[in-house]
Amino acid sequence: MMASKSPKIQRALRMSGAAVGGLLMLAGARSALLRADFLRYNPPPFDFSDDFYRINGIDPTQIPMRVGNPDRPQEHWALDSSNTDPTRREVRVKETTGGFDKDGHLIYYSIMGIIRPFTFTNDAAGAHAREIADNFRAFIFPKTPRNPDGSPGAVIQDPGPPNRRQDNLFETKTGYLCENLLGLWVVEFVVYTRAALTTSAGQMTLANLAARHGTDLDGTPVIKRLQEIKDLQAAGFVELRENSDTALTGPPRWVI
Repeated sequence: MMASKSPKIQRALRMSGAAVGGLLMLAGARSALLRADFLRYNPPPFDFSDDFYRINGIDPTQIPMRVGNPDRPQEHWALDSSNTDPTRREVRVKETTGGFDKDGHLIYYSIMGIIRPFTFTNDAAGAHAREIADNFRAFIFPKTPRNPDGSPGAVIQDPGPPNRRQDNLFETKTGYLCENLLGLWVVEFVVYTRAALTTSAGQMTLANLAARHGTDLDGTPVIKRLQEIKDLQAAGFVELRENSDTALTGPPRWVI
């Protein structure tokens, strides 16, 4: 059949093949441009540079679990030379997780490391960094065992994902984007109280909250908004717990 095709048909086939090839090249070029445009406005998460940490009051040599360090699992990060931001270094974070901003909108973030008291630099910049870290709260919702009377059992105050009953919530209040450049957060653990589970007012409040957001791994309502935490705390239905600000080991008080 191929040998019997006329010169006109063969010429038409060659032209159509060239046209398809040209379209594929254009599509490929457009795809590359779209990818470059996407990366310019939404670059991959790279760790901050040592200089940027120091300028903002953090000693980069004293960040436990920093991405790129031996004490951080290798699967959480990778060396990547594509970074072009001078405030970042060539360590790309591979671990990304989801959570909520103060108004309940879905956000995605990466944890660069944890902070101990010795992580802040011993100067004015370090004092300011600590002030910022204590002023912006990351709310963690730990799995909460219950005693027979409904009171909280032994709660593990660790921000690690296996210990969470739901996604985190961040206090992204005014000043966060222009003041908290490193993303420093004090960790607040949100625990439902006995009253929330055993009183009629508490049960009604939790039922209404569960109707809006569903339930978490504990079977208690998901909390999505900062105002909901404030209202529950004011009613005595949740308590907020923090880790020590002097602890040199164990679960951290602050995270980056």
